[in-house]
Amino acid sequence: MSCFIKKRFLLVIICILTATYSYGQIKVSEFLQKSKIASADNNKLFFVDFWATWCVPCITAKEHLKVLQNQFPDDFYIVSLTSENPVRVEKFLSKKPNQLAVAIDYNKETFKKYNVKVLPDGVLFNAQGKVLWQGGAPDLKKEMVSRFLRQQTSKTSVESFFNIVSFEEDNISEYLPTESLEIKPLSYNVQDMEIADAKDYLKLKGSLKQIVGYLAKIYKNQIVLEESLDTNYEVYFKKPFSPSENLAYKLVSEMNLKVERKYEEGDGINFSAENPKLWDTNQIDWGNNPTKYLIGDSQIKADNVSLRDVAYQLAYALDMPVIVPDDNELSLSLHDWDFHYKFFQLMQTDLEDNYGIKAEKKTIRYPVYHIQKKAP
Repeated sequence: MSCFIKKRFLLVIICILTATYSYGQIKVSEFLQKSKIASADNNKLFFVDFWATWCVPCITAKEHLKVLQNQFPDDFYIVSLTSENPVRVEKFLSKKPNQLAVAIDYNKETFKKYNVKVLPDGVLFNAQGKVLWQGGAPDLKKEMVSRFLRQQTSKTSVESFFNIVSFEEDNISEYLPTESLEIKPLSYNVQDMEIADAKDYLKLKGSLKQIVGYLAKIYKNQIVLEESLDTNYEVYFKKPFSPSENLAYKLVSEMNLKVERKYEEGDGINFSAENPKLWDTNQIDWGNNPTKYLIGDSQIKADNVSLRDVAYQLAYALDMPVIVPDDNELSLSLHDWDFHYKFFQLMQTDLEDNYGIKAEKKTIRYPVYHIQKKAP
């Protein structure tokens, strides 16, 4: 092979590698702080920790990540990435500082690219931007990091790995609602509902079906909407509001809609509890916010959450309706939870042994809520 041909061949290879590497860069809007533990140069692995200031399990998960980062200060770099506005995040960090790198994904490009739906979540990359693993931060173990480090040879810097994409400063001021309920129609589709449970407000952004389902703790296939009604909204509920207040009914009434309940039969899970022995609220403590979850690859953990709330999360995890007892005292009282859900028999054992709840997968009769416009 001539020298000229060799040079051309090498140039093509370099171009291909450069294009591949550029594609692998992770987009962020800005870095608010660098890691106070890890080196920013010559890393084999990068872990992007998706989080939010309102997500109490995310804060708990950071303690686990801090330990991991201290165990691997070289070759491994953790970045906590949030889609919230920088002003809010900086205020949060001033009150609750941490030693991990913190960055903003203001346009949610990276959240959407890696299909992040439940927080906390995380993605482990090698130096070329290849995804090695994705899951909840608590599921990333020391042994896994060690194994992946042994398998990798290439290294790169934080500066080269992350691609900082600018955004408009004028759009980042935090909005605070003035009315008890504010509804704003959106002109674009929201694929995955966004939830911000802040100190002063609850903000939901998504389709009407998603929002009503979340507020009423009803699985999506149990809600039927006319196509013209299932458009996208940004909804604010100003705090404080009573925990017993029916926010779903408040929203539907404000939009001049009515709800008709019918029943269907299909595959689902039925919960029953003849002799319940539910945990109290002292088993898990994630701080003041009582309605947050930690959903890993196989476990559901929750702090101060009702059985109905847990059933709602489980319905989405298993993609089928989950029916709880009609007894409000049993279904709506708050408890702590920690059980397996990936393999049904293990879930049955966990629920029955730890909580006295019997779970049966069978053909069940479940309610379906038809939402329509009220007659003029």
